[in-house]
Amino acid sequence: PVSALSVNDNTLAVTVRPGRVAGAPARIALSPPVEYYAIDNRVRTVEGGEAKVEVERSAGGRQLRLWGEIGVKSAGATHTVAVSDPALFAAAALYEALTRRGVAIAGKAVAAHTFPDDVPDSPAGSPPKARERAVLAERESPPLVEVLRIVNKVSQNLHAELVLREVGRARRNLGSRQAGLDELRGFLARAGIEAKEYELADGSGLSRRNLVSPAAVTKLLAHMYRSKHREEWLSLMPVGGTDGTLEHRFRGIPEGKRIRAKTGTVAHVSALSGYANSGRNGPLAFSILVNNYSAEDSEIRRIIDRISSWLAAGGE
Repeated sequence: PVSALSVNDNTLAVTVRPGRVAGAPARIALSPPVEYYAIDNRVRTVEGGEAKVEVERSAGGRQLRLWGEIGVKSAGATHTVAVSDPALFAAAALYEALTRRGVAIAGKAVAAHTFPDDVPDSPAGSPPKARERAVLAERESPPLVEVLRIVNKVSQNLHAELVLREVGRARRNLGSRQAGLDELRGFLARAGIEAKEYELADGSGLSRRNLVSPAAVTKLLAHMYRSKHREEWLSLMPVGGTDGTLEHRFRGIPEGKRIRAKTGTVAHVSALSGYANSGRNGPLAFSILVNNYSAEDSEIRRIIDRISSWLAAGGE
């Protein structure tokens, strides 16, 4: 779930460890240790060292049901689950952090939601007036470029969705997906990319409704390379065989380190778009999008890596 108030990427790690003897209930630990979900633990300890554990989250509710078996010699098993209400989870985390430090709080953690569709657009530069509040503590965000490096280097989808909504908030005083997409479409038009060349549904690219042509991506890459933000833009992209989602790609390929590119991966889709520094021919913008294939993902990635490495070698 996407929320302006997010803690731990809106997830909980549920670790299951065996009881002390076969037949005993398994031991459950949450990280961060926030009492947000009620735990229905049906995992039993058995002989051996295997772990066969399933976790189910109630739809829209606050209960986790765990079942299965875990061997008494097992080191444990960890499952990551999304929280159903990120803002309420953040409130519960703050509540527990304060109470652990001796701060007395009356009542319980609650979250009051205002949805973007319930708030009309405000004129640019005049955000809706907030109620006066007493500021007890502040934390300043890292510069935007550092946030974007995380988004692009490791493909942090939640952060991409949050940045999209922040664009809408900054430009239209409305932190919604639609406001962010409208601003994005305007930017792409100014970059010379026609609306018929793409269809956008979100900020992360996870939606199957996202459609884009390699030509449109290459136009964007060329536009950004010519812009005054070139250096910051290039710093966002993984480097072949070095970091991010390309850290383990281009192994044994010398030209790999001359590639800065962003991966794109969902089921039966593999993509790589960015720049190949070809030396003699200068930097080349490229976009390789492969979908609906029946081959193994690893084979498709190898083919993509060979093509982009060929570009980095100057097409020779």
